[in-house]
Amino acid sequence: MNSRQAQDVILRLLADGPFRAAVMADPESRGAEVAGVVLGLDLAALDRFGRFLGRHYYRERVVHYFKYARALSAATNRPPEAVLKTAEFKSLMSRLILGDRASATAVSDLLRNDLTRDAEAIRSAIPFWDDLVAYQSAFFLSDALPPSAASRPFPARAETATLLELQWDLPAVLPALLRPFDQLPIPPRQPTRLLFARSPEGEVTVVRCNDALRDLLEGLTGEVDPAALASRMGLDPGSIEKTLRQLERLGAIIAQGSFSSSHVGSELADTRSARQQ
Repeated sequence: MNSRQAQDVILRLLADGPFRAAVMADPESRGAEVAGVVLGLDLAALDRFGRFLGRHYYRERVVHYFKYARALSAATNRPPEAVLKTAEFKSLMSRLILGDRASATAVSDLLRNDLTRDAEAIRSAIPFWDDLVAYQSAFFLSDALPPSAASRPFPARAETATLLELQWDLPAVLPALLRPFDQLPIPPRQPTRLLFARSPEGEVTVVRCNDALRDLLEGLTGEVDPAALASRMGLDPGSIEKTLRQLERLGAIIAQGSFSSSHVGSELADTRSARQQ
Protein backbone atom coordinates (compact mmCIF):
# COMPACT_ATOMS: atom_id res chain seq x y z
CA MET A 1 0.00 0.00 0.00
CA ASN A 2 1.47 3.35 -1.04
CA SER A 3 1.31 6.58 0.97
CA ARG A 4 -1.75 7.86 -0.94
CA GLN A 5 -3.68 4.68 -0.18
CA ALA A 6 -2.62 4.89 3.47
CA GLN A 7 -3.90 8.47 3.62
CA ASP A 8 -7.21 7.33 2.14
CA VAL A 9 -7.54 4.71 4.88
CA ILE A 10 -6.93 7.31 7.59
CA LEU A 11 -9.43 9.72 6.00
CA ARG A 12 -12.02 6.96 5.87
CA LEU A 13 -11.33 6.13 9.51
CA LEU A 14 -12.11 9.74 10.40
CA ALA A 15 -15.23 10.09 8.22
CA ASP A 16 -16.78 6.61 8.40
CA GLY A 17 -18.03 5.71 11.89
CA PRO A 18 -18.87 2.01 11.21
CA PHE A 19 -15.52 1.46 9.47
CA ARG A 20 -13.68 3.11 12.37
CA ALA A 21 -15.60 1.07 14.95
CA ALA A 22 -14.83 -2.18 13.10
CA VAL A 23 -11.11 -1.40 12.85
CA MET A 24 -10.94 -0.39 16.51
CA ALA A 25 -12.61 -3.65 17.56
CA ASP A 26 -10.34 -5.77 15.33
CA PRO A 27 -7.72 -4.12 13.08
CA GLU A 28 -7.43 -7.33 11.05
CA SER A 29 -11.14 -7.34 10.21
CA ARG A 30 -10.65 -5.05 7.20
CA GLY A 31 -7.58 -6.79 5.84
CA ALA A 32 -3.86 -6.91 6.45
CA GLU A 33 -3.19 -3.68 4.56
CA VAL A 34 -5.59 -1.67 6.74
CA ALA A 35 -4.13 -3.34 9.83
CA GLY A 36 -0.67 -2.27 8.68
CA VAL A 37 -1.77 1.34 8.36
CA VAL A 38 -3.29 1.52 11.85
CA LEU A 39 -0.44 -0.37 13.50
CA GLY A 40 1.14 2.03 15.96
CA LEU A 41 -1.68 4.58 15.70
CA ASP A 42 -3.46 5.78 18.83
CA LEU A 43 -6.89 4.47 17.84
CA ALA A 44 -8.59 6.01 20.86
CA ALA A 45 -7.26 9.44 19.87
CA LEU A 46 -8.28 8.78 16.26
CA ASP A 47 -11.78 7.94 17.43
CA ARG A 48 -12.00 11.14 19.47
CA PHE A 49 -10.86 13.20 16.50
CA GLY A 50 -13.31 11.42 14.19
CA ARG A 51 -16.16 12.23 16.57
CA PHE A 52 -14.98 15.84 16.79
CA LEU A 53 -15.02 16.12 13.00
CA GLY A 54 -18.47 14.56 12.91
CA ARG A 55 -19.89 17.06 15.38
CA HIS A 56 -18.30 19.95 13.47
CA TYR A 57 -19.55 18.63 10.12
CA TYR A 58 -23.16 18.31 11.27
CA ARG A 59 -23.14 21.51 13.31
CA GLU A 60 -22.09 23.48 10.23
CA ARG A 61 -24.96 21.98 8.25
CA VAL A 62 -27.56 22.31 11.00
CA VAL A 63 -26.71 25.99 11.49
CA HIS A 64 -26.93 26.59 7.74
CA TYR A 65 -29.98 24.55 6.75
CA PHE A 66 -32.00 25.17 9.93
CA LYS A 67 -31.22 28.88 10.00
CA TYR A 68 -34.90 29.88 10.17
CA ALA A 69 -35.56 27.74 13.25
CA ARG A 70 -32.35 29.13 14.70
CA ALA A 71 -33.51 32.71 14.03
CA LEU A 72 -36.72 31.94 15.96
CA SER A 73 -34.98 30.17 18.86
CA ALA A 74 -35.43 33.17 21.18
CA ALA A 75 -39.18 32.56 20.94
CA THR A 76 -39.07 28.75 20.86
CA ASN A 77 -36.14 28.08 23.20
CA ARG A 78 -35.15 25.30 20.79
CA PRO A 79 -31.95 26.14 18.93
CA PRO A 80 -31.63 23.28 16.42
CA GLU A 81 -27.91 22.77 17.02
CA ALA A 82 -28.65 21.80 20.64
CA VAL A 83 -29.59 18.31 19.42
CA LEU A 84 -25.90 17.70 18.69
CA LYS A 85 -25.22 17.74 22.44
CA THR A 86 -27.86 15.14 23.30
CA ALA A 87 -27.23 11.56 24.33
CA GLU A 88 -29.23 10.44 21.28
CA PHE A 89 -26.82 12.13 18.90
CA LYS A 90 -23.77 10.85 20.77
CA SER A 91 -25.11 7.32 20.46
CA LEU A 92 -25.40 7.83 16.69
CA MET A 93 -21.81 8.93 16.20
CA SER A 94 -20.34 5.46 15.70
CA ARG A 95 -22.92 4.76 12.95
CA LEU A 96 -22.55 7.98 10.95
CA ILE A 97 -20.72 8.37 7.64
CA LEU A 98 -20.09 12.00 6.76
CA GLY A 99 -21.95 12.98 3.59
CA ASP A 100 -23.94 9.73 3.49
CA ARG A 101 -27.67 10.12 2.87
CA ALA A 102 -28.73 7.41 5.32
CA SER A 103 -26.65 9.09 8.02
CA ALA A 104 -28.14 12.49 7.16
CA THR A 105 -31.60 10.93 7.45
CA ALA A 106 -30.82 9.64 10.94
CA VAL A 107 -29.61 13.09 12.06
CA SER A 108 -32.59 14.76 10.38
CA ASP A 109 -34.99 12.46 12.24
CA LEU A 110 -33.36 13.48 15.53
CA LEU A 111 -33.71 17.15 14.63
CA ARG A 112 -37.35 16.85 13.62
CA ASN A 113 -38.24 14.90 16.75
CA ASP A 114 -36.48 17.41 18.98
CA LEU A 115 -38.05 20.45 17.31
CA THR A 116 -41.62 19.11 17.15
CA ARG A 117 -41.89 17.06 20.35
CA ASP A 118 -44.26 18.63 22.93
CA ALA A 119 -44.37 21.74 20.77
CA GLU A 120 -47.99 22.80 21.27
CA ALA A 121 -46.97 26.15 22.74
CA ILE A 122 -44.64 26.77 19.80
CA ARG A 123 -47.38 25.91 17.31
CA SER A 124 -49.72 28.36 19.02
CA ALA A 125 -47.18 31.15 18.56
CA ILE A 126 -45.83 29.98 15.18
CA PRO A 127 -48.69 28.17 13.41
CA PHE A 128 -46.50 27.15 10.46
CA TRP A 129 -43.82 25.60 12.73
CA ASP A 130 -44.23 22.00 11.52
CA ASP A 131 -44.04 23.09 7.89
CA LEU A 132 -40.93 25.14 8.64
CA VAL A 133 -39.22 22.16 10.27
CA ALA A 134 -40.18 19.90 7.34
CA TYR A 135 -38.88 22.48 4.84
CA GLN A 136 -35.52 22.78 6.57
CA SER A 137 -35.24 19.01 6.98
CA ALA A 138 -35.72 18.58 3.23
CA PHE A 139 -32.91 21.06 2.56
CA PHE A 140 -30.68 19.31 5.10
CA LEU A 141 -31.25 15.92 3.43
CA SER A 142 -30.73 17.31 -0.05
CA ASP A 143 -27.19 18.34 0.91
CA ALA A 144 -26.17 14.68 1.38
CA LEU A 145 -24.42 12.91 -1.45
CA PRO A 146 -26.77 11.04 -3.76
CA PRO A 147 -26.38 7.25 -3.99
CA SER A 148 -24.81 5.77 -7.10
CA ALA A 149 -27.47 5.50 -9.75
CA ALA A 150 -27.89 2.49 -12.01
CA SER A 151 -27.72 3.22 -15.71
CA ARG A 152 -31.14 3.66 -17.32
CA PRO A 153 -32.02 3.86 -21.01
CA PHE A 154 -34.04 7.06 -20.53
CA PRO A 155 -34.12 10.06 -18.12
CA ALA A 156 -35.11 9.13 -14.57
CA ARG A 157 -36.05 11.10 -11.49
CA ALA A 158 -33.04 11.40 -9.19
CA GLU A 159 -33.32 9.61 -5.86
CA THR A 160 -32.46 12.87 -4.13
CA ALA A 161 -35.27 14.82 -5.84
CA THR A 162 -37.78 15.41 -3.04
CA LEU A 163 -41.36 16.64 -3.32
CA LEU A 164 -42.67 18.33 -0.19
CA GLU A 165 -46.34 19.15 0.42
CA LEU A 166 -46.93 22.06 2.80
CA GLN A 167 -50.04 23.68 4.27
CA TRP A 168 -48.45 27.14 4.27
CA ASP A 169 -46.77 29.12 1.49
CA LEU A 170 -43.45 29.36 3.32
CA PRO A 171 -41.31 30.86 0.51
CA ALA A 172 -43.43 34.01 0.76
CA VAL A 173 -42.04 34.87 4.22
CA LEU A 174 -38.72 33.05 4.64
CA PRO A 175 -36.47 36.08 3.97
CA ALA A 176 -38.45 38.13 6.50
CA LEU A 177 -37.78 35.56 9.24
CA LEU A 178 -34.08 36.41 9.08
CA ARG A 179 -34.65 40.14 9.55
CA PRO A 180 -35.70 41.95 12.74
CA PHE A 181 -39.47 42.12 13.10
CA ASP A 182 -41.97 43.39 15.68
CA GLN A 183 -44.68 40.97 14.61
CA LEU A 184 -44.04 37.46 13.33
CA PRO A 185 -44.46 37.30 9.53
CA ILE A 186 -47.22 34.79 8.73
CA PRO A 187 -47.31 33.16 5.29
CA PRO A 188 -50.57 32.64 3.40
CA ARG A 189 -52.25 29.42 4.47
CA GLN A 190 -52.56 27.61 1.17
CA PRO A 191 -51.35 24.22 -0.11
CA THR A 192 -47.84 24.56 -1.51
CA ARG A 193 -45.77 21.90 -3.22
CA LEU A 194 -42.00 22.29 -3.52
CA LEU A 195 -39.33 20.33 -5.36
CA PHE A 196 -35.89 20.02 -3.76
CA ALA A 197 -32.96 19.05 -5.96
CA ARG A 198 -29.17 18.76 -5.60
CA SER A 199 -27.15 19.73 -8.66
CA PRO A 200 -24.04 17.81 -9.79
CA GLU A 201 -22.04 20.71 -8.30
CA GLY A 202 -23.69 20.20 -4.90
CA GLU A 203 -26.00 23.25 -4.98
CA VAL A 204 -29.35 22.63 -3.33
CA THR A 205 -32.30 24.33 -5.04
CA VAL A 206 -36.02 24.46 -4.27
CA VAL A 207 -38.63 25.32 -6.90
CA ARG A 208 -42.40 25.50 -6.78
CA CYS A 209 -43.90 22.38 -8.30
CA ASN A 210 -47.27 22.39 -10.04
CA ASP A 211 -49.32 19.28 -10.84
CA ALA A 212 -47.90 18.94 -14.35
CA LEU A 213 -44.31 18.97 -13.09
CA ARG A 214 -45.17 16.47 -10.34
CA ASP A 215 -46.79 14.12 -12.86
CA LEU A 216 -43.79 14.44 -15.16
CA LEU A 217 -41.32 13.59 -12.39
CA GLU A 218 -43.40 10.62 -11.28
CA GLY A 219 -43.50 9.37 -14.88
CA LEU A 220 -39.72 9.53 -15.31
CA THR A 221 -38.85 5.96 -14.30
CA GLY A 222 -35.86 5.62 -16.61
CA GLU A 223 -37.70 3.00 -18.62
CA VAL A 224 -40.06 5.31 -20.55
CA ASP A 225 -39.17 7.20 -23.71
CA PRO A 226 -39.79 10.93 -23.02
CA ALA A 227 -41.60 11.21 -26.34
CA ALA A 228 -44.06 8.50 -25.28
CA LEU A 229 -44.47 10.20 -21.90
CA ALA A 230 -45.12 13.54 -23.58
CA SER A 231 -47.79 11.93 -25.78
CA ARG A 232 -49.45 10.29 -22.79
CA MET A 233 -49.51 13.57 -20.88
CA GLY A 234 -50.62 15.62 -23.86
CA LEU A 235 -47.40 17.66 -23.91
CA ASP A 236 -45.41 19.01 -26.83
CA PRO A 237 -42.24 16.85 -27.31
CA GLY A 238 -40.08 19.94 -27.78
CA SER A 239 -41.40 21.46 -24.56
CA ILE A 240 -40.74 18.33 -22.54
CA GLU A 241 -37.17 18.11 -23.87
CA LYS A 242 -36.48 21.67 -22.72
CA THR A 243 -37.96 20.92 -19.30
CA LEU A 244 -35.87 17.76 -18.97
CA ARG A 245 -32.73 19.74 -19.68
CA GLN A 246 -33.65 22.26 -17.00
CA LEU A 247 -34.44 19.50 -14.51
CA GLU A 248 -31.08 17.90 -15.25
CA ARG A 249 -29.31 21.14 -14.46
CA LEU A 250 -31.07 21.31 -11.10
CA GLY A 251 -30.20 17.67 -10.41
CA ALA A 252 -33.83 16.59 -10.25
CA ILE A 253 -33.33 13.97 -12.96
CA ILE A 254 -30.53 11.76 -14.18
CA ALA A 255 -30.55 12.21 -17.93
CA GLN A 256 -29.35 9.90 -20.66
CA GLY A 257 -28.60 10.17 -24.35
CA SER A 258 -29.12 13.57 -25.90
CA PHE A 259 -29.93 15.38 -22.63
CA SER A 260 -26.63 17.02 -21.74
CA SER A 261 -26.20 19.51 -18.91
CA SER A 262 -24.05 21.61 -21.21
CA HIS A 263 -27.21 22.43 -23.18
CA VAL A 264 -29.51 23.18 -20.27
CA GLY A 265 -31.73 26.25 -20.46
CA SER A 266 -32.34 28.70 -17.63
CA GLU A 267 -35.14 28.46 -15.08
CA LEU A 268 -38.13 26.14 -15.24
CA ALA A 269 -41.18 27.72 -16.78
CA ASP A 270 -43.95 28.77 -14.38
CA THR A 271 -41.82 28.22 -11.28
CA ARG A 272 -39.91 30.39 -8.87
CA SER A 273 -36.66 29.14 -7.41
CA ALA A 274 -34.87 29.87 -4.16
CA ARG A 275 -31.39 28.77 -3.22
CA GLN A 276 -29.97 28.59 0.26
CA GLN A 277 -27.04 30.99 0.42
